[in-house]
Amino acid sequence: MELNLVVPVEPGAMRERGDEEIKGRLWRVTGPHSPEQIKHLKFHCISYVWGPGTEEAGSFFDCKRPISDKTRLALEAAINAAELLKREDFRPQIEKIEAFWIDALCIPQLEGESRQATLESMGYIYSSAVSVIVVLQGPIWGIIEAAAAGQSPSPFPLSELQVLEQDKWITRVWTYQELVNGADTYFTTINPGVGTPVVQVQRFLNCVGASLNKWKKENEQGEMGVLDNFPHLNILEEALGDILMNGYLERTALGILSNIGLRDLNVNFPQNRLLACLGALTKEASWGAASNSLEQLADKLMELCEARNDYSFIYTSDERSDEMGLRWRPNSNGPAHLIPVINWYSTIPAFDLIGTTQNAHRDESGFWLDNLIRLRPSASIDLHAVKQIERYLFGYQDPDNPTHIQIGIFKPGIGETPDWREDLLRFLLKIGFTGCREPQICEMGLFYSQRDIWDLEEVELFAASSIVWKFGNPGLARWKEHGIVKYCAGVYAGLLKEEQGESVLMI
Repeated sequence: MELNLVVPVEPGAMRERGDEEIKGRLWRVTGPHSPEQIKHLKFHCISYVWGPGTEEAGSFFDCKRPISDKTRLALEAAINAAELLKREDFRPQIEKIEAFWIDALCIPQLEGESRQATLESMGYIYSSAVSVIVVLQGPIWGIIEAAAAGQSPSPFPLSELQVLEQDKWITRVWTYQELVNGADTYFTTINPGVGTPVVQVQRFLNCVGASLNKWKKENEQGEMGVLDNFPHLNILEEALGDILMNGYLERTALGILSNIGLRDLNVNFPQNRLLACLGALTKEASWGAASNSLEQLADKLMELCEARNDYSFIYTSDERSDEMGLRWRPNSNGPAHLIPVINWYSTIPAFDLIGTTQNAHRDESGFWLDNLIRLRPSASIDLHAVKQIERYLFGYQDPDNPTHIQIGIFKPGIGETPDWREDLLRFLLKIGFTGCREPQICEMGLFYSQRDIWDLEEVELFAASSIVWKFGNPGLARWKEHGIVKYCAGVYAGLLKEEQGESVLMI
């Protein structure tokens, strides 16, 4: 990879080709800096939305390819913001730093190994920065500025939530990795005449969460209502939890894939989803051979996860490898490229399992997935399990405290009797499930497999006890076709019996 930075030219130095004047001073793109130099460099990263407009090659800092017409404005705004961050009246005050990393100028501009390796190193670059300065424009800024005012800002009204939902920075695929990797993150704007040109991001994100909760209560809506009306704010709120736990827990591969999978992706650059996932997964730089295809990127991501003993990437909609001993592993040559079986956030199953994921181990017998619960087929589902699923889907009223009403995923219609199986499937389809719509019935729940496994030989079903959704767990199905063992991921909706998870040999 290469790290290049935009820095001010020393006073009295000769102007060179590509230097640009900003705020009465000359600035220059410097680098690439060596790995040893990088350890001692201090710089800000700049986050912004490119938009459709472009500037021609050579128009700014002698760039070698067309760049966004927002790059110039974003850099100028970030320089202004950095000036304010070092002022004595700004809290918390940070030291004066006049070095900036901005993608259009600092990523190697000519196609090749250096450019691709740098794109694979976004986590390293953003986590190495002193701060991330997010440059916004348009009506979102007035909302953020208001959130920064006062000791306890009020939740956003509906009209402002709708504005935030449509903002391109909130919806873009790169935003998650920039937020979770930034040591300190600040908002600024290119809007003219603003009163508060720098705002800390934490206050805004807290306000988003409070606003969504207030909207749900006032409208008696559950998660399905949020997904219908504010899908992008919903995943922004989820990112807040990962930011708060940054430095304490490692993010799981499945959690990262799920959050980024719900973000807007430019169809002309499908590799950006996996690159953004790599950036959120690791803070290591890519100094080796770069990946030049989606298949190579998917393999690199899986290999990185395997080195961390995080096999949660198996719970994706991909077809499986045909290679002996690896038939459980997603096939990187398939069409999915690590799309989660559903895009939903996980919870912690128990205090002593904080930070756990899908672990595995190897011994002389082969490769084992740990902490799996074997699901038992049944003619019907346990009534207690049905009741718990219904409570999650439709909410409930506490019989000992009638004023306490827990809202579920759905807001049931007045006078209607909800069909929990139909609504469960509707919810799964909403959050990205594309598999078989006819579930396998188990003792304590339903198993929705990615492939249709009805009428196949020796079907076995497993649920991951160390990864938990509020309504169930990711799962794995195994069966035989013409004597050959096959696998696919699935969604288990239901309860797990209180039994110890077992290690299962992957045949």
